[in-house]
Amino acid sequence: MRPVIKLKPGSYIKPDGTMIDVLSSYNKYQDAKPALVYNLGMFCSYCEEAYHQQRDLHVEHVQPKGYEENGIKIYAHIEKEWVNFLLSCATCNGSDNKGKKNVVLNECHLPHLNNTFKSFVYKSGGVVEVNPMLRGDAYNHAKRLLDLVGLGKSPEESRPGDTRYRKRSTDWDLALKYRRKYDVGNTDIDTILDLVRNRGGWSIWFTVFKGCDEVRKALLEFPGTARLCFDPDNHYEPIDRNPGLADPT
Repeated sequence: MRPVIKLKPGSYIKPDGTMIDVLSSYNKYQDAKPALVYNLGMFCSYCEEAYHQQRDLHVEHVQPKGYEENGIKIYAHIEKEWVNFLLSCATCNGSDNKGKKNVVLNECHLPHLNNTFKSFVYKSGGVVEVNPMLRGDAYNHAKRLLDLVGLGKSPEESRPGDTRYRKRSTDWDLALKYRRKYDVGNTDIDTILDLVRNRGGWSIWFTVFKGCDEVRKALLEFPGTARLCFDPDNHYEPIDRNPGLADPT
């Protein structure tokens, strides 16, 4: 899962020269969507699928606005706060009553707080699993994120309409095809980047292009990507985002 950096509230110049404001708080949380798209690109923060219209992406509440304890919505105070937003597709956002599950920030990996590329491994056939190299809290926190959005479900476990597994399988095969083309000089970086922008699957492409420093470096330029999570002196392999903590991932 692509790790990202959230912008701080302020005013920013878009590529077309116009301004966009990132507010610390919004009158309606839906109003944050243009700023989130500018910050993170037109991708689901979890499954990484690419979208081409903003209406197809949801403003995602990291700590869910619907979670209650003793009849009290305990995250109501951050329902409209920028700090609590990511972008999500309808499938990830609606996975297994996700909106009613508690999310404790230091007990669950999240793409804007952890190196979530290090949290998981992506494999052929659409498989995504918790990174077996993680230990203790790091493993448990990564597993909590995987379960939170149902990302590891097989086709048999998935609800009707949940095509994320099939999409990952297709993306994996396509990435392998273009890796072979790239290795023999039959395609270029721009073509690869266009494919990822239009289809998504950032982590799959980053995995398949292991050892291709120039492609990995270009993928790290995608909007909002946390470049600090990758070592440029070691082929952009993932590194700890929070060194010194019990879970440094």
